[in-house]
Amino acid sequence: TPGEIVSDGQGYIQYRVGNTPVIITVPHDGTLVPSNMADRMGDTERAVNTRKVAEQFAVFFNANSNGLFPHIIYNNLSRSKLDPDANLMDGAQGNSYANQSYGTYHSYLQTAIDSVEANFDSGILLNLVEHDNATQQFELGYLLSESELNLSDTELNTGYSTLSSIGQVSSISPATFAEVIRGYGSLGSFLFGASYNGYTFNAVPRVDAPTVNSDQYFSGGYTLTTYGKERLGKMNAIEVATPYSGFRDNANAYRAVGVVLEDATYKFYQEQIGISLY
Repeated sequence: TPGEIVSDGQGYIQYRVGNTPVIITVPHDGTLVPSNMADRMGDTERAVNTRKVAEQFAVFFNANSNGLFPHIIYNNLSRSKLDPDANLMDGAQGNSYANQSYGTYHSYLQTAIDSVEANFDSGILLNLVEHDNATQQFELGYLLSESELNLSDTELNTGYSTLSSIGQVSSISPATFAEVIRGYGSLGSFLFGASYNGYTFNAVPRVDAPTVNSDQYFSGGYTLTTYGKERLGKMNAIEVATPYSGFRDNANAYRAVGVVLEDATYKFYQEQIGISLY
């Protein structure tokens, strides 16, 4: 049932069932640390309150659409135990219990994708993660590196869409690939133009900030590659990385992030695909 939360037996992984072409994944905001899962090596930083961002997105989406829901997949396990935004070996690191939760997370995600592809011509997956870069802004990832984003529009339009995680949108949009990721109708430009309760946010890439000047910029990883690039279906995946300060450090901030992201996603989908989400 749309809006219902489905969970595994332990509450480690949850899936809020949706009925729209929007999927949100929240891989790094969990806090549960079961003793039967060994600690992982590598990056274990928590993306604090990204779940709250997803929930606020859903609240406003539901209100604006008069009852529709995005699909949302939550990992409630600490990243020190499980990182489902990585391959199985890196994400679970051989622990059989972590392996099981990893499988549940991606099973729920595949269920959401199957629903989207059965009912819509194009789907958008937003992977909510964190960044610690000095610049306080949304960093949007499309599997394009910093050096690739520094290319001219003409160069980007010569085949880079197939290397990105939003190739399907680009193939049906009337806009060029460069315009899709950093033109006036890009997600970054819509985010930059949105506001809520006094909050406004910078975002890259966008029309007046088409490149990324940070060697720490992360263009996306396993989730975008697996579900946005390699499947060659109807899904498109975007990394939505935010800093904690000013974005997720208090209720007003994470509510504003959720609201402007919902507004920008609605406008981006309508602009690029030509269909209203609601």
